[in-house]
Amino acid sequence: MACYRIFRRTVLCFVVSAFLAGNAVVASGKDLAHGGTILLIGDSIFDCHEGDKRIEFVMQRRFRQVTPDARWTIFNEAHGGEYIGPKVGNPLGVSQPLFATETTGRFFEIVNRHPQVDAVVINYAANDSKVYPPGAFRKRLEAVAGLLEERYPGAVLVMCTSMYLDPHHAAPYHIENPQSPGFHDGNLRNVYLEPYNQEIRELTAVRGYRLADTYRRLAAETARGNWDLRLRADEGDPKDDPQHVGDMRWYDNVHPNDRGTEVIAVGVVEALLKGSSVILRSHKRP
Repeated sequence: MACYRIFRRTVLCFVVSAFLAGNAVVASGKDLAHGGTILLIGDSIFDCHEGDKRIEFVMQRRFRQVTPDARWTIFNEAHGGEYIGPKVGNPLGVSQPLFATETTGRFFEIVNRHPQVDAVVINYAANDSKVYPPGAFRKRLEAVAGLLEERYPGAVLVMCTSMYLDPHHAAPYHIENPQSPGFHDGNLRNVYLEPYNQEIRELTAVRGYRLADTYRRLAAETARGNWDLRLRADEGDPKDDPQHVGDMRWYDNVHPNDRGTEVIAVGVVEALLKGSSVILRSHKRP
């Protein structure tokens, strides 16, 4: 609870500042036309691959395509199963929170390891949705952003929405202690997570942070016929798909495959370069 009190104080400061400024939207950060240092924090969506298939390497390749003269350094501090916190009971299906107490937790370790960055990309929601409802998630996300603004003045903050699952290739979602209001057991995970995504969209709009809407980008890619964007159950081989016709459990993995990671990386890079003076080179979709 001590950690949440500091979160509430940070949120209150935001509210007062917005009121005194006439509810003005905050600046969206520095121009990254010439590159910069990027910090990634979040859950397993950024931490589910090995080697050069990890999202930081995919982003680097994308940057080389669209900003060949810029120099980029990317630190990926995402951790599978992580939620923002502070720690709440013993929720199922998650690991440890970003914040354990008011003064301890991975957050402080991360910012101490990286004293200077030009941008932070934040990817939380899926695990948070197992711990607290959307409104509580937004307060925690807003507080994290405030602490990052204090630590990295002028840095670009990008917030990502969660994964989209093709309804034709997705298992019914079951959760013992649902936090998403109005969710009916066995419905799609998309339905469960959208209230959290909406909180992210609204927060970025109000505060002027940049948005990488992973959910809508994957949905659009799926609508174009490219539905194969996620790993299979137990990271099975997609070549075995014909053996699992009608078996939605085969498609129960929420994590992106290589193609999905590419699509996500494109959205993150575009958000980082939004409003930049650099002219993006024309390119084909990944």
